[in-house]
Amino acid sequence: MKKHTPDTILILSSNFGQGHMATARALKSAAESHPELNFKIEVVDFSDEVSSIFNTASKRIYEINAKHTPLIHKWIYTSTDKSHLPIRLINALNYPIRRKALVNLIADHDPALVISNYPIWQYIAYSITKEYFDVEFATLITDSISVHTAWTQPDSDFYLVANEPTAASLHKLGVANKKIFPLGYPVHEAFTRPADTSIFKELDIKKSDQIITISASSLRAGYVKRLVRALAPIRDVTFVLVTGRDEDLHDALSDDAFILPENFRLIGWTDKLYELIKNSALVITKAGGSTVMECIAAKKPMIINKVIPGQEEGNAELVERFKLGVVADKPRDIASAAISILTDANKYVSRLEKVARPDASLHILRYLRGRLDSHQ
Repeated sequence: MKKHTPDTILILSSNFGQGHMATARALKSAAESHPELNFKIEVVDFSDEVSSIFNTASKRIYEINAKHTPLIHKWIYTSTDKSHLPIRLINALNYPIRRKALVNLIADHDPALVISNYPIWQYIAYSITKEYFDVEFATLITDSISVHTAWTQPDSDFYLVANEPTAASLHKLGVANKKIFPLGYPVHEAFTRPADTSIFKELDIKKSDQIITISASSLRAGYVKRLVRALAPIRDVTFVLVTGRDEDLHDALSDDAFILPENFRLIGWTDKLYELIKNSALVITKAGGSTVMECIAAKKPMIINKVIPGQEEGNAELVERFKLGVVADKPRDIASAAISILTDANKYVSRLEKVARPDASLHILRYLRGRLDSHQ
């Protein structure tokens, strides 16, 4: 007999970066679109719940290091990858202080399953789940290939990863193969639907033009200006330059002292980034996990123009290993790569079709449904 009350999946996520919340929301959206699976997905910014002060400060440090001092970021990433002591310490210090509040937080959701998709506070999340609740604890990894050891500490009941290369990397860290499920990377269900071409009219783009989307929110203004100059001569292409929430960058590109070429459109944050990617012939972006996986889901080749050392290296490796795009950081090299990809687009699309899993969110939920049903 079918259970009428939906099972709650509680995802302990973080607004730190974009990929963690993006994957959580993708699963939530898929659950809402498929009521037959009988799931209710709740998403909590667990980082903020554990320590809002630490969360705010660490996000600011991350943003500065990622944009201006990547070598410092790489040192932090590498040192914590080799030794778990710093992460264990901040978890141990916060656990007795926040335990009661976090137990109540999880209890309020009455989950049938707890998923962590942000590794820093997994010690606390796992400890509370196992001490106070009789449910499984899963980890959803938002990186590809280069897996930080924090994802494996402590050892979860099972792991959801994007692909076989990531599964292999996770196994090398000591996780049993029977616990690893390479079911795809959760992207929004918009990637399972045809592109909405109204974006051409909204941005005043000729239907005869190809679109190249440039995700620029993590880049310095001077670099973006050089990139614009290098790309501008490419014919029959309209470039959509997306600055996201980076207001300083948007202001610098809107300044009277810098005039964008006619074949460029400048936009800030948009809730139609999915449609931009789906309508693009090519996407120029840094190697962020969600953006790379969204491009793959949409079968769009990429030029990776920035790789945050450590955490994003695996995403760039994925693009290069399967020839889904090009890694290039110099503006003139990016311009040459763009022309080359547009000229040979069919080969890139063919390779992308072999690895694209736009329905991964639904596939993951179906697996979770079967797992919970077998336990119940």
